Amino acid sequence: LLYKPVDRVTRSTLVLHDLLKHTPVSHPDHPLLQDALRISQNFLSSINEEITPRRQSMTVKKGEVSLPAL
Repeated sequence: LLYKPVDRVTRSTLVLHDLLKHTPVSHPDHPLLQDALRISQNFLSSINEEITPRRQSMTVKKGEVSLPAL
């Protein structure tokens, strides 16, 4: 359910990165674009840090049986 909003942030981050690449340093929007890119990258990093341990705990190796914790 939450993949779609996160996917939008990911795509927006890529657009911001490209836009920043083509914006001259002297342009007044350059620092604002840098801030927006930094914020979106930090947001995506924090999501990845939260999801990774959960994903690893849910991964079961082939041949093993996973029992729910009580």
